[in-house]
Amino acid sequence: MEVVLTGNPNCGKTSLFNRLTGLNQQVGNYPGITVSKKVGSIAIGSRQSKINDLPGIYSLYAGSEDEVIAVNALLDFQKQEKPPLTLCMVDIQNPHKNLLLLSQIIELGLPVIGVFNYRKKTTDAEVDNWIAKLEAKYKIPFRAVNASSGEGVNELKQTLEKSFGEQAQLGQKNETIAAFTSWITDANATTGSGLVLKITKDLRARLEDIDRSFPLQSNQEIEDKNSSKDSDNKTSNLDQLLMHKFWGYIIFGILLILIFQAVFTWSAYPMGWIEDGFGVLSSVFQNNLPSNFFTNAISDGIIPGLAGVLVFVPQITFLFLFIALFEESGYMTRVVYLMDRLVRPFGLSGRSVVPLISGYACAIPAIMAARTIKHPREKLITMLVVPFMTCSARIPVYTTLIALMVSSEATVGIFNTQGLVLFALYLFGAFMSFLTALAANTVMKNKGRSLLIMELPNYKVPSFKNVLITIYEKSKSFVLQAGKIILLISIVLYLLSNIGFNETFSKIEANEPEFVAQFTPNELAQIKLENSLIGQMGKFIEPAIRPLGYDWKIGISLITSFAAREVFVGTMSTIYALEDAGDDTSSIVEKMQSDKDESGNPRYGLAVVLSLLVFYALAMQCLSTVAVMRKETGGWKWPSIQFVVSTGSAYLLALIVYQALS
Repeated sequence: MEVVLTGNPNCGKTSLFNRLTGLNQQVGNYPGITVSKKVGSIAIGSRQSKINDLPGIYSLYAGSEDEVIAVNALLDFQKQEKPPLTLCMVDIQNPHKNLLLLSQIIELGLPVIGVFNYRKKTTDAEVDNWIAKLEAKYKIPFRAVNASSGEGVNELKQTLEKSFGEQAQLGQKNETIAAFTSWITDANATTGSGLVLKITKDLRARLEDIDRSFPLQSNQEIEDKNSSKDSDNKTSNLDQLLMHKFWGYIIFGILLILIFQAVFTWSAYPMGWIEDGFGVLSSVFQNNLPSNFFTNAISDGIIPGLAGVLVFVPQITFLFLFIALFEESGYMTRVVYLMDRLVRPFGLSGRSVVPLISGYACAIPAIMAARTIKHPREKLITMLVVPFMTCSARIPVYTTLIALMVSSEATVGIFNTQGLVLFALYLFGAFMSFLTALAANTVMKNKGRSLLIMELPNYKVPSFKNVLITIYEKSKSFVLQAGKIILLISIVLYLLSNIGFNETFSKIEANEPEFVAQFTPNELAQIKLENSLIGQMGKFIEPAIRPLGYDWKIGISLITSFAAREVFVGTMSTIYALEDAGDDTSSIVEKMQSDKDESGNPRYGLAVVLSLLVFYALAMQCLSTVAVMRKETGGWKWPSIQFVVSTGSAYLLALIVYQALS
């Protein structure tokens, strides 16, 4: 049996989904499109059932692509011989607004259970009163839950178990269903003014009917309504500060600085444990397994490559923690509204801010999130500039390079210098996003603009469980996606580093006494790597990257990084492990710090590090992002322009930085 969860945005739907599924959920895409969906598994009695979490909608009259997808999903379910059981969320703080969607779903003929989401201060009498009136009006079962605390969830599961055997009786099918379904479909596909007027009259009639059906009948309800007004007043007072045209930006900037400080300071210990653990693991393989190709491939290739990325999971986890807290508390919506004033001159809208902020996690879902932008031009500009935002894949690169030029002990007043540099890099990425948006806005013809219309939810204490699930899902996604790529590239790198066709490589492989005797084991490992196929590939592109201050080893990392940015650290870890003949278990930062160029100077001086930071901040080094852009724009034109502009600007600015500082 299948369950569908639907409701208005900000009604507690995600919290209930997390309560029902826990960690038994996954994110996928709807067939044929790139919009993500959440599907989970819940235990109902003795059976496991699938539950689908649809995007939030206010009614069956869709206004954005996300809403169209949710509505179409409901229409598709209605056509099934045995449609899934639908849970429609109703927020007790805004019941009248939520009931329109509920009435429409009932008219579709779907089997429905109404789920009342109440708050901590809601009384039992109020809940019972609402449920009694709603069940009398809609002739469907209603259950009350507190999605934040989990109260009532077990009772809801019991109702689901009972309803599975009575599903045929839950739907209110009648002769008007087919006509209603057709009318809704036409409404979402047509923009005629006559139809719009018809829909508006219907909406007004339904809302008036709902208002007349539920008059305030008791002093308790009046007190509860006044309590709700008090809560709204507190929210309004807080908004006057957090959304102030001056102090709002100052507070947001301070919060960002504190976040980046925490990313460095709080994660230091778990990063050290992970790094030490992988060092021990590599030594175990070297010391306890036969010395052969496969053992060396694991200890010198796969383990260093994976360690180079997984060591940064604590930092990524803390970043996701703060993003989740912003979203759960309701502050993220305020940031969107606040930033709308700033982004308008750049050809963007307030709705563009959600994809841009999402870009701090990953550009792929951020580009998908641009589907909510109704204006085609603003949507395209948003998708083009999202990759400039500092995604989580850049964190391993940034923190490694920052550690090369700034000591972990360095401070500026009370702030850690490394954290300030990371904050500056995030600002640089945002600056380049807006600069590119301004250029695109100037080039593209302006055919009007959209208006920002959005709901500001009340502030609330974040759900600890929701935050943990968000961190788990985001971190797991990063580890699995990065891990697959790193594992593959580590194996390929090891194979290419052990294959060579020139004379020097052949002498080392043949272990010629006269030649081998001239060098130490570490020197032989370095010479072998340089003369291998992967070394020759780096040498081949070295003339093109030498003006940027890069050598052939960095060149190898640049090549592999175009699959995914985070591969840079894993590649460098593998290269230096191979170059050190596997006997150096120090961190990748220590190995890179000790590397010298032909003149005996540090290979990674200030000019080289800053040049690399600029290159990785701008270059389009994510094949998955390119693929999603092609899917979203319907061709290769805009992804190609995006790739050329971003990578070309990365090379040019990195060149300017190195030449100016060297």
